[in-house]
Amino acid sequence: MASTNLPAAVEPSRPRHRADHADQHPHPLDDIEHGIPAPVLDAGAPLRKAITVPVITALLVGAAFIAVFLAAFHAPTSHRLPLGIAASDAAAARVELAVNDLDGQAMSFHRYPDAAAARSAIRRDDVPAALVTDTHRRLTLMVAGAQGPSATGSLQATLTAALGHPVPVTDVVPLDSRDSRGLSIFYSSFGVVLAGYLFAVSSYQIAPRMALAARVASMAAFSVASGLVVASLACLALGAIPASFATTAVISALLAFALAASASLIMRACGPAGIPLASIALLILGNASSGGILPPQYLPAWLAPLAHAMPPGIAVRALRDAAYFHSAHLSAGLTLLAGWTVASLTVHYALDRVSARRTRPAASTAWAT
Repeated sequence: MASTNLPAAVEPSRPRHRADHADQHPHPLDDIEHGIPAPVLDAGAPLRKAITVPVITALLVGAAFIAVFLAAFHAPTSHRLPLGIAASDAAAARVELAVNDLDGQAMSFHRYPDAAAARSAIRRDDVPAALVTDTHRRLTLMVAGAQGPSATGSLQATLTAALGHPVPVTDVVPLDSRDSRGLSIFYSSFGVVLAGYLFAVSSYQIAPRMALAARVASMAAFSVASGLVVASLACLALGAIPASFATTAVISALLAFALAASASLIMRACGPAGIPLASIALLILGNASSGGILPPQYLPAWLAPLAHAMPPGIAVRALRDAAYFHSAHLSAGLTLLAGWTVASLTVHYALDRVSARRTRPAASTAWAT
């Protein structure tokens, strides 16, 4: 009868080199994760660091998210929100004085010669609303409902408080019936931002020193796929964004590329610390300032400038213009998104070149010795 005692060299449950390693260097993972190669265990962080670093990192990112979003949206008020006025000089002056008495920083005023000019300005996304006189010389508020019910409702409430009576409202750029709250563009952009960040994190963790050409090819494939997925869901499947399939796909793809390139650059420059830094910069600050929830004029002064500079805000405005405002400022948005990508990749390339120059002399010295 064959012996059931197998030699240690062929013990199936644990290879000899793994057993020797475990005996010489005990590791917390040994008892619960069988089959982990010795080099992986050697590279693992000490137990104290493995416990504390994830806790601190998660708390830091979570606290930043809560602080930024609560500071921005717990009690939003407008700051120089553009309001068109097409009325007599006397009526316009009364409106401006009443609003400024209520809050001198709430609105900025833009005069138009007549209601038709004011309506055109709203449809070009120059102003979100305009006060005009109707045929009976009464003031009527024309609004772009596509700016979202929060913005138009706040505008109406401010004017009602300033003038002392409600003002009739006419929606000249209404939201699509399949997007009654005006949040589809924000959520679509948020999804692309989140996907771009996760793509950059996984790419960095799998291959932190991947050649830039290969990384760019990977980003390009991800971006094209992202654009097609967003356009298919938002335009074809749900009809939530009333823009063309091609335009939605291009904007979403450029946003994905800009986010992936930006996050990759932060991680390339900062190493592992770049993962939480990228989440704070791109996911939290980028989405909070995007204008998808409220227009930039409702953001705090320290956050509002990012609305016109960060990729999420640029993409939200581009999608909104394409969907509701006849692509009034679309070309500027596409240019800025492309610029973000090119700038990020250029800096990434420069860092790789500097690193290569530093490594080459060290390798030459080691070879000579």
